[in-house]
Order: sequence, then C-alpha cells, then structure tokens
Amino acid sequence: MNPHHNEPNGNNAQFASEPGNNQHENLNDEILRKAGWLRGFRVDGVDGPRISAHKVASCVDGATPVIDDSDTSDLSTNIFISKSQRELNYSHRGWSLGAIRTISPWTSSRIAANNQPNQAGTWYTRIIKSKRVRVEVLLEDLTAAPEFEAAIQEALELPTVFEKFQAVYHALNRWGDVIPLEIELGSSIALSSAQLDRVQSSEINERSFDNISQFSNIKNSTVTITGADLTLTYDQWATINDLASNTWWQRITINKVVPTTNLLSGDLQTRLSGLYAQRLCCLPSDGVGPVNQNYRTYDDDQHASKTISSIKIRCSYYIELLSITYSDGLTSTKHGGGGHVGAEYEFTLATGEHIIEMLIWIFGEWLRGLQFVTNMGRCSDQYGIHDGTPTVSRCKGGILVGFLSHTKLHPEYQEMYHNVQGIWRRDLVPRVPKEEDVYSDYFGDRSQSGRAFNDRILVGNSASIHISSVEVWSGEWIDGIRFNYTDTVDGCEHKSSSVRRGGPGGPYHRFALEDGEHIVTISGRHEASCVTQLCFVTNRGRTSEVFGSGKGQPFSALAPGDKHGNYFRLQYICGKSNEAALTGVMFIWTPC
Repeated sequence: MNPHHNEPNGNNAQFASEPGNNQHENLNDEILRKAGWLRGFRVDGVDGPRISAHKVASCVDGATPVIDDSDTSDLSTNIFISKSQRELNYSHRGWSLGAIRTISPWTSSRIAANNQPNQAGTWYTRIIKSKRVRVEVLLEDLTAAPEFEAAIQEALELPTVFEKFQAVYHALNRWGDVIPLEIELGSSIALSSAQLDRVQSSEINERSFDNISQFSNIKNSTVTITGADLTLTYDQWATINDLASNTWWQRITINKVVPTTNLLSGDLQTRLSGLYAQRLCCLPSDGVGPVNQNYRTYDDDQHASKTISSIKIRCSYYIELLSITYSDGLTSTKHGGGGHVGAEYEFTLATGEHIIEMLIWIFGEWLRGLQFVTNMGRCSDQYGIHDGTPTVSRCKGGILVGFLSHTKLHPEYQEMYHNVQGIWRRDLVPRVPKEEDVYSDYFGDRSQSGRAFNDRILVGNSASIHISSVEVWSGEWIDGIRFNYTDTVDGCEHKSSSVRRGGPGGPYHRFALEDGEHIVTISGRHEASCVTQLCFVTNRGRTSEVFGSGKGQPFSALAPGDKHGNYFRLQYICGKSNEAALTGVMFIWTPC
C-alpha cells in the first residue's frame, strides 16, 4: 500500500459525458449532497464533531467547488498521533490535525463551558482510504447564508452583554463553529489505539479476513468503517474505482476548515471581536504592579472559559497560596509562597454557584485577607487577617473565573502575595444578585485594629429585607452597633438581628424606623483606630440623635440615586470591630 498521496496533476475528475453534461452535473450534485457540503460543524464537544442541519454558506455568483479524483485513485494509509481525547475522537472521524486545531475564541469558550474532561495522553489513529473524491473551495468564493448573518446581526443588537453572548452562542450551535473548505468523499477504515502496534499493518493480516467487517475484531482498538459494503473482502474494497455507480460512499476526511464567523462581513466580524473583548474584565482596575527579579505575576486567564468548583487558600497573617479547582477537574498552579505559613482551607461551591464578589484586605506591601460572596448569597470565611483597608472586587454581570495575582519576595517567608485581581466572566449568567448595590468609601482604622465582619451573611441576596431599627452603644466613640431587620416572605413577616459589632460599653440608644422609612444619609467622625461618631438621616427627613463624641475626622455617606432619580437605601454594613469599639465601616446601599 502506498503510504502517501500521489502528487496532484491539477485535473478535475473525468466523468462520462453522455448525454451532454447532465450526467456530470448530476453526479457532482450527488457528491456534494452526500458530503453535507456547505453545512457547518459544531466542534465544542470533546466526543466529536456534529454537523448542522442547515447550510451556513453558499457559493458567490459564478464560483463552483473543485471536484477532483486525479490524486486520490490509490489506496492510502495515514497514521495520526493525538495528544488529547478530543484530538483522538476527531482524528478517528477523519479530521486533520490542522482542522481539529482551528478553534475560534467563541468555540474555545463553548468547549470549556461544557466542562468535559479532556484526558491528555498519546493515541494512534490509522486511516486506510480507498479511491475517493476530493472537494475543495476557496473562502473568498463563499458568502454567509442570509439567515446566519441575520442571526448574528440580531444578537449584536440585544441590550446586555450576556444576552448578546448567549444569542451568538445559540447561532453557532445552530449553524456550526467551522465550515469545511476541503473534504474527501469515499470509503475508509479507521483504527485507533493507545498502542501503535494495534493499528500498524504489519500486525494486522487484512487479507485473512472473510470480509472487512472483521476489522472490528481487532483487540484493544476502536474501529470505524465508513462508506463501504461490509460484505466485501479487503481486496475487493481496496480496488473499487467506479465513481458513478457507488452508492456507499460518504464523507471520510475533513482536511481544512475555517470558523463560520469568517464568512461574515468585515463590519460584523469587527463587532463580534469587540463583543468578545467584553467577555472578561480584571478588577480592581488599578493593576497588580511591575514584574522583575523581586516580583512575579500569575495569570489564570488561560482557564477563564471554565467555571470554579472550589478554591484552596493557605493563610495565617498573610494570604500565602491560592489554588483553583475547576468544574472539569483541572487545578490551577498554586500561586504564592512555599506553603509553610498558616493552615489550608477550602471554599467549595455547589453546582450552579459562582463567586460574584471578593473583599480584599491589603496592608503595606502584603495581601492580608480575603472573603468571597456567591450568587446564592453565601459568604465564605474571612481568610487571613484584616489589617489595612478593604477593596471590593466585582464586575457587573460577572462571575469569578480566576486570579491575576502579584507576588513579592518577603524577607522571612520568601515569595508572598503583594496584590490580587479577580478575573470576571460576563457571558454565563443573565444577572448577578445585588449587582446594583453600591459600596461607600471605607471610614475608620487603616492599620491593625479589629477583625473583619460582613453583614451580607445575614442579608444574603434579599432585595426586600430592610432595617427596622439601629441600636448603638456609644460614649467617646462608637462602642457597638447592631441592626435589626424585617422581611416579608410568602406573606409572613420575619425579624432578625445582626451580631453586635464592637464591645458592650457605652450608653444604649435605639433609632427606630417607621414603615416605608429608610436611611439615606450617614454622617460621623473617625480617628485612626475607631469610629467616634454616627448620625442617621431618613428619606422622610428625620434625623437620629448624634451618637458618640465630636473627635476625629468628619465623613459623610449619601445614598446614590438611580437613573429615575430614586434614592437607594442603607441595607447593611461591613467593616472591622474589636472587643471595645467599631473600628471601621463601609455602608452598602441597595435600590428601594
């Protein structure tokens, strides 16, 4: 058997010419019909390609595909080496490695979103092809199907980033990720195995088989016979050359493909690229610093099409190590130090649960604390300690899919975290709970006084829970504060209270709110180590008494308004406290 194709001589296949050209044209049409010509293929599955039921393109006026059998008349054998389960499954179906690896960013996202394990390894595929016909077309001779182009156009006109992405994904599901430009039609025998000797001809006596169906008896191999009469002997099958009368032939190889998006107009391709650039964002947006011999940057961007199933954190007085396990089982490289500081913890997410907020505490040169909040309203533990000031990392419509982290050499503990950003993905969920909430500035201690708290743990994702009263213990400073809440669920009223933040000292005060009354302004003062004064104003113009003393730097926090001019309301607080005082605070506003 000849292991290589003969050199092409450029001649088109010669068919019988009687009567006229009709037989030639009818045969060409039949060949193209069998090939599923100009249909797209979905290639987002690890298990193999899926042909679309719809034609994604047509030939421009005057253009026709080349149908050629001049270089495909001999028996041909090729062996392909695959390095992943996906490559194996596509190679076994006759896809070249070039075609397999033609993956647009839109397809990469959908492959990862399927969360299918793609085992690495080495496999061998031997494809034996009898006489066949090659069909080839140039990309410039094709134009997108009007329905496909209209579907992309409509997707780009939708109002939100999520809706646009989902509509584009839907169009690709329907019309295909790629379109073949070069295929072969005929019959083939494909054998695949992890052992090379199981597919080599020297180990297989084809001519001893009663018929070609007995290839399936080869042990430890996957065998697929395409486009052939299984009752034929190997020699009968290998010498078939009657193109016109053969009714068994099918598409057996795909040698070259391009993304279906390449069929679109230049304007639509540019708009698609602009949309894809909005898929990920890195926040906080102030960057993570330089890279040199003392600093390193770690980036999970290559995993950003996956979803997180758990995060491991090693911490003590620092955040030392972060490692993500994704839903397909892949675990990112551990970023940070050598694992010799503190203890290791794991924050595990349920199916459909995603991290939507991250509170970051940095003091001096080092990352000291982290907390995660999920779309189910669940708060993680407060990892590390909480020196310095908190930064809220989140992205509207985004879920956390990785970290962009920055490390620095510590004089005692070697490589340690200096800063971290979240990598947020915006194409997976239609809306993030409480994404309209607004955080105030942080007021109070900016060094090492107090432990972090977050009353989001009580509020969860509720939009209806509201403050019914505020309890304050105060003297020279705000010794303690507690919020009482009322919520109505399924017609039943529920009351709850936050933990008292701070200590037991100072006289007790209570500021009660009436039905429909909300806090819209807070003023106060703070010193370097604690909050010393608070005063609340409601939407009805009512003002609480002034709690605490007049010492320290003044501050005020005003509820933002929505686009209709309606004020938000105070829903909860987060910050720091110790056994004696409220040491720092942020106010979180939610739409009324």
